[in-house]
Amino acid sequence: MTAPIPPATPEPDAKDWTWSTSRPCADCGFDPGAETPVAFPARIEDLASRVVVALDRPDAADRPESTIWSPIEYAHHLADVCEVMARRLDAMLETDGVAFESWDGDAAAVEGEYWRASAHVTSILLRERAEGAANSFAAVEPDQWSRRGIRSDGVEFTAESLGLYLLHELQHHAHDVGA
Repeated sequence: MTAPIPPATPEPDAKDWTWSTSRPCADCGFDPGAETPVAFPARIEDLASRVVVALDRPDAADRPESTIWSPIEYAHHLADVCEVMARRLDAMLETDGVAFESWDGDAAAVEGEYWRASAHVTSILLRERAEGAANSFAAVEPDQWSRRGIRSDGVEFTAESLGLYLLHELQHHAHDVGA
């Protein structure tokens, strides 16, 4: 079903996805133990590119079910996630132990009207923001991977675990769209 209408206001995603930084995901196959910080930039761009390819499909605007995002909506979400994570990483490198601003991906989807986005514009946005995130992670010096940031719910990340969290998000949603 095509998604030109606003979706119902989603229930907040209360699931704690931070486990994905320390153990494999059975759904998408992401294994944080197989990742190395030096490879984060290339992995970010590779995973984003896989999602961009899915936007070329004729059904990219179609939701498989009314409550499941279309590939375009997932890609727009990932573009925003890349931007948020790059901003958080930059803040961590500036100030160890920085408190992150709260960000609600579901609310961002409604506010940003992801369901109205075009595949072309979304592919450009995802490429640009993935490149920005990759550049931010490429700039991390070896002694900075332990720098910390604290999410509004009290969850603490290091620069390395933030990178793992982003990689899981990208791989999981690439899996969601069949990329």
